[in-house]
Amino acid sequence: MLLRRLVLEHLRNHARTDIACPEGVLLLVGENGAGKTSILEGISLLCMSRSFVTRQDRGLITTGEEAFQVDGEFEAASRSRRHVRLRYGGMQKKLVEVDYAPLETMAELIGQFPMVALSPQHRPITSGGPGERRAFLDFLLSQVQHSYLMDLLDYRRALRQRNALLAMAEGRLGALRGSLEAWDQALAESGVRILAARLRFIEKFLPYVREAMMDLVPEREVVDIAYAYGDGDGAQRDGVEMYLRALQERLDSDVRRGSTSYGPHRDDVRIQLNDMDVRAQASQGQHKSVLIALKFAEFHYLDERLDERPVLLLDDVFSELDDERLGRVLAALRGMGQTFITTASRHVAQVFDAEDARNAVLRVEAGRVYHYAEVA
Repeated sequence: MLLRRLVLEHLRNHARTDIACPEGVLLLVGENGAGKTSILEGISLLCMSRSFVTRQDRGLITTGEEAFQVDGEFEAASRSRRHVRLRYGGMQKKLVEVDYAPLETMAELIGQFPMVALSPQHRPITSGGPGERRAFLDFLLSQVQHSYLMDLLDYRRALRQRNALLAMAEGRLGALRGSLEAWDQALAESGVRILAARLRFIEKFLPYVREAMMDLVPEREVVDIAYAYGDGDGAQRDGVEMYLRALQERLDSDVRRGSTSYGPHRDDVRIQLNDMDVRAQASQGQHKSVLIALKFAEFHYLDERLDERPVLLLDDVFSELDDERLGRVLAALRGMGQTFITTASRHVAQVFDAEDARNAVLRVEAGRVYHYAEVA
C-alpha cells in the first residue's frame, strides 16, 4: 500500500497542506512545534481513525475552526486507487469514508490500510505498565485478524457490563446473579479466544523481534518475550467451562472490589534482554533499541501476513541515537517500503540518502511545507 497524496485541512497548525508522497522515504525536517508530527497524525487518522498521539479528536482542530478533515489517495498492491476521508467536528462528529462510501463503524477501517507508528508516545511499551504492552499486542493483532478485533470489542463490552453490575452488587447479589451469569458467559467465550490468539502470536512474533534486534545492535543481545497471566493461573482458561468456574470462584472478591479481577484484561507481555527484565532493569539505550526492534518486527510481521505492505511512521526516533545507531536504523529501513520520518536534526538530513529518486526531504515551518533546499 502506498500513500500517493495527503491533504490536511485545519488539523492542528495546518490550515491546508497538500503533499505528493514519494514511494520511498519522506523526511520531514523542522523545529519542535512546526507541524511535522501533525502530518504523521493525519496518516494515522486515515489508516486507524485515530491519532497515535492523543485520543482527544477535538484537540486536533485548528484553533478558531469547527472541524478538521484529512484526505488520502492510496495505491493498492493491485495498482488500483483508493480514497479515504476522515472528518471530525461540526454536527457530524467523526465521519470516515472509504472510496466515497461512509463506514458504519470505525472498526471497518482497521486492517484495510495497514500502518506501523513509532514515536515518543510508544516508550511505555517497554517501560510502562501491562496495559501498554496489551495495547501493542491488541493493535497489531487487530490489523492482521479482524475476528480478533471483534472478539476484543465483545470482551470489552461484556467487561463494562459485568463491572457495572459488580459495582452495585454488594447486598444485592441474589437479584443480580442472573444478569451476571449472562455476562460471564459472554466474557468467557471471547476471553478464551483472545487468550488463544495472543499465545499463538507470541510464539510466531518472537523470531521477528530477535532478527530485528540483530540488525540494530552489533553485540549479541538476546530478546525473549513471554505471556504473563495477571492472575497467575492461565490453566483455568483452557476452555469456557473452566473460565466460568474461575469467575465464580472470584465472584465474592470481585463484588467487594467492584470490578473483574480475572481475564486477559489483567495480563502482561514480559520482555527480557539477556535474561534481564527490560521494564525494570534496562538502560535508556537498551529500552530504545528494544522498542525500535519491536516496531520493525511489527512491520515485517504485518508485511508477510497482509496483502498490503504497511506504511511506516517514525516520529522523532533519531533524537537520542549516536551516529553508529543512526546508521544502523537507516540501513534497516532500506527495503521497508514507504516511510515517513520526522526530525529536528539537520544532521539527519545530511546523512539521509536524498539522491535516491524514491526519497524526498521537506522542511516544515509553522504548519507550512517547503522543499528542503528552499530553506536549508
